Amino acid sequence: MTNAQCEHALLTMLGISKRPVFEEKIPMTQVYVPNYSEPEQGAIEPLELETENPQERGTAELEEQVRLFRLLNQINREIGSTLDLSRVLASACQLLGITINCSRVSILVKDNELDDCLITRGEYLKEDYKRQLGLAVPVTDNPHLKAVMSKSGALAVSRFLEFPGLSEDTKELAKSLSIRSMLTIATRYQGQVNGVIGLQQCDREREWTVWEKELLEGVASQLGIAINQAQIYTAARTAAEREALLRSVTRQISSTLDLNTILQTAVKGARKLLDTDRMVIYQFKENWLGEIVVEDVIDPWYSLLGQEIGDNCFSAENAKLYQQGRLRAIDNIHYSGLDSCHVEFLDSLQVKANLIAPILIGSGESSSPQLWGLLIAHECRAKRHWKNGEIEWLRQIADEIAIAVNQAQLYQETRAAAERESLLRLVTERIRSSLECSEIMQTAVSEARQLLQSDRVLIYQFRENWHGSVVVEETIAPWNSILGEEVADDCFPEKYLQMYKSGRVRPMNDISSAGLDREHFQFLERLQVRANLVVPISIGRKLWGLLIAHECKGPRFWQPEESQLLGQLAEQLAIAIQQGELFEQVQDSATKYQAQARELQATLAELRSTQVQLIQSVKLSSLGQMVAGIAHEINNANNFIRPNLFYAQDYTLVMLEALSHYAEAMPEPPDEIAELIEEIEYIEQDFPKLVKSMQEGSDRIRSIVETLRNFAHLDEAESKEVDLNEGLESSLAMLQHRLTRQIVVRKEYGELPLLECRPGQINQVFYNILQNALDAIEQKIEENGGTGELTIRTWLGKMRLESQGTILTASADKICNSPSLDSPSLDSSSLDSSSLDSPNLNSPDLDAVDAVIISIRDSGAGIAPETLERIFDPFFTTKEPGKGTGLGLSLCYQVTVKGHGGCIDCISQPGRGAEFLVKLPLNHGH
Repeated sequence: MTNAQCEHALLTMLGISKRPVFEEKIPMTQVYVPNYSEPEQGAIEPLELETENPQERGTAELEEQVRLFRLLNQINREIGSTLDLSRVLASACQLLGITINCSRVSILVKDNELDDCLITRGEYLKEDYKRQLGLAVPVTDNPHLKAVMSKSGALAVSRFLEFPGLSEDTKELAKSLSIRSMLTIATRYQGQVNGVIGLQQCDREREWTVWEKELLEGVASQLGIAINQAQIYTAARTAAEREALLRSVTRQISSTLDLNTILQTAVKGARKLLDTDRMVIYQFKENWLGEIVVEDVIDPWYSLLGQEIGDNCFSAENAKLYQQGRLRAIDNIHYSGLDSCHVEFLDSLQVKANLIAPILIGSGESSSPQLWGLLIAHECRAKRHWKNGEIEWLRQIADEIAIAVNQAQLYQETRAAAERESLLRLVTERIRSSLECSEIMQTAVSEARQLLQSDRVLIYQFRENWHGSVVVEETIAPWNSILGEEVADDCFPEKYLQMYKSGRVRPMNDISSAGLDREHFQFLERLQVRANLVVPISIGRKLWGLLIAHECKGPRFWQPEESQLLGQLAEQLAIAIQQGELFEQVQDSATKYQAQARELQATLAELRSTQVQLIQSVKLSSLGQMVAGIAHEINNANNFIRPNLFYAQDYTLVMLEALSHYAEAMPEPPDEIAELIEEIEYIEQDFPKLVKSMQEGSDRIRSIVETLRNFAHLDEAESKEVDLNEGLESSLAMLQHRLTRQIVVRKEYGELPLLECRPGQINQVFYNILQNALDAIEQKIEENGGTGELTIRTWLGKMRLESQGTILTASADKICNSPSLDSPSLDSSSLDSSSLDSPNLNSPDLDAVDAVIISIRDSGAGIAPETLERIFDPFFTTKEPGKGTGLGLSLCYQVTVKGHGGCIDCISQPGRGAEFLVKLPLNHGH
């Protein structure tokens, strides 16, 4: 049967009708800091017991008891539903405040470690009064609290400010909380006070009823048990959570070397378990300055992560105390004996109370511990009393962090040593495998910068008067590059020079506190330098330069192993530079000797070319003289014959006419004359033919003489405008005796403009190419039989400027350069001439010029690729001894390329013939 049913049955048995009461169950709050403002209509007003009717009075008393029973049962259920102390107290405050309809309900809990102070852990506010939650209320000099804690029942005070013996501080506190009346009772467990419940009326003075006292006493007896159970549960849960966090940190230390992950886990868990506002790890740098390296903070308190924080009040004496293991708990920064500057410093960080544990590393039997940093808990909302368990637990966390830092530093030192060794080995291997000094130096500074994690590493080389420049550099954004700059430090004194010559390594942790001259400081500032590490690079007794690491974003404490690394690196670089300089000297000598060799080769080539030209000049001179002599003698002889043929023909006609007249005059001639008449008749018929034949022969002799003269151009200037088609015909006429029926000649002459050239030389080019083509055709006919074909074509086209003055050759797989830009397509299958197809002439080619192009193609056996590369070399020939001099194509190259600024190409595929193309620019003279 439910409580409501019991109540109803009880009232029915007594014959009393039930009055409206507060039937609804008051909901359980889920928050730790309630701020309720429920309507008053649900409040239970105490019954008016002043009545004359005994039955009504008894009924009212019974009904009060029932409602008291219901409320206590409700509180019991709420308390029994959770072991969370904050939720237990919040629920109790809410139920009491709504039921009794007072301004504030507060529950103060006694701290096990504080005998003279109670802390407000639960609160209910009906209206917008000042909050009391979290407030520590001292028992000392507070007669009201002492009276409550010494009294077994509730203490009702209608005029609280008039309570006897209240101190001025207590009165001020009551006024600030607007307390006018108070009903108070102590909660106990096994006779020991563990808390105080206070019902406060702030808007008026109030007389507290007996029923309200009984209600409060009933609630207090239950809350005393609940507070004790919740405190035991909270202590156990806190201990378990702290132990779990310690295990987690220990597990992470054993499973990972990622220090940041371990520190983050420790700080985040510690802040949560201590329920504080900010938890940080402060790492010391130089001169007891440092920065926050790890942090966990809640709103609305601002973050300090990454900030360089300098506590000017932190002295070496403080550091010594922490190094000895000192733990410092500051409950209230204003009442802890701190220096005013230290209080101001903590105020700037929003700190009201803090707890500090040192992080000591490197402790062992043979060495004293090193103060690496501090693990600090910040309370920013209000002052806070740090419990012994919290202090000891934070020390344990700091010890675990120290183990993690020790392991991480050992790992980092081991890895750094391995990386340094790897870098030195890399540079050494580069020195052994390469003599490129710039490559070795670039590798060294790049690897050194990454290993040191600095902003810039460079090599500075000295020049004259100790000025110099940055020759190698590795830098990261956003810092400026100074590579190649002529950096002149006018503050570089002679004493520094001598020190660096002696091998001095200079670490400068902060240029602003390094005692530098003003000019030197400004010089480094211009380079954005905040700290640097300088190591000399010496070759023998010569100070060659400096290896420098720059820290630009801020000061930096250079470690001894970093100085040692740069020193070793500088020694290796000195070896590399010395080897590089020796190599450069050898290279310079080799270059000088190679240049001399090239000059000798060029001279030899020039001599050979001159030899070819001399031979060809002699040959041409001899040919010219021979042609001149032959032409002269033949022409003289022909001059005797040709003019007399006309007279001979006239004389013959006269004689024949006279014989005709004799025949008419003597119809019957003597027998001797009659025998001659038949012969005379034959002579009459044949002699004109004979004379005509002799005349044609004379013309032929005259034509041959003219051809010889035209071929050699003996009677013309050295350079003139000529028609190259006529030159081809003259050259071909010189070889007419070799054009048998087995050789078919195809001529495809285009319309060509007159070209200014040396006709005799150009005709010699044509003659040599045609002669080689006929040799190839005759050889193939002799070997395979059949017929051969010689194709001669000319056209006006384009040639690229880069083709001028070059020999261009092609094989079966690839043409080294396109012979022309607009060659007509070929219809012969003897060669793959697809590369000669004309491109789009509308597309402009700024590198092309007008040119006359001559193609001479044969159907011979073709030229092998290995031979094709040498056909233009002087004295190179594939013909049998006595049949070739090796000068023909070399002459073609000399005349075409050097003499006329053209180019000569050979396209050939073995077994498919060869094609020579001669390209001569129209405006060679320009």
